[in-house]
Amino acid sequence: MNVFDLSPAQIRNRLILRARQAAQAVAAPPPPWPRGRLKGTPTRVPVVPRVPVAAGDVVQLAETDHRYATGALRLRILRVRLDVSQWYDGEWVWLEGVEIGPDDQPGAFRPVLARVAAL
Repeated sequence: MNVFDLSPAQIRNRLILRARQAAQAVAAPPPPWPRGRLKGTPTRVPVVPRVPVAAGDVVQLAETDHRYATGALRLRILRVRLDVSQWYDGEWVWLEGVEIGPDDQPGAFRPVLARVAAL
């Protein structure tokens, strides 16, 4: 097939297609990283932790059993965040609660990343 076998409309459509392809190639250079998953890399499956506490429970956590706070912590749990806790391999869980002071008075609201084994 040569150019003389094409109609004027087919020639025009091919020229438009080539112009669009050239414009896209100039406008968007490829990113420096590969797109999509790399071959041979495993996909991590999230693990939903099994937590023995619920809203309303009071937990006592040692300093090594929680993150983003210092010292021992007493917490009245308001919510267990399993939706964001599933990426910690079932070992840590996000708790939202109210810190309880030494005089058993409620304190500030606090989100805490706690070790499931300590609960």
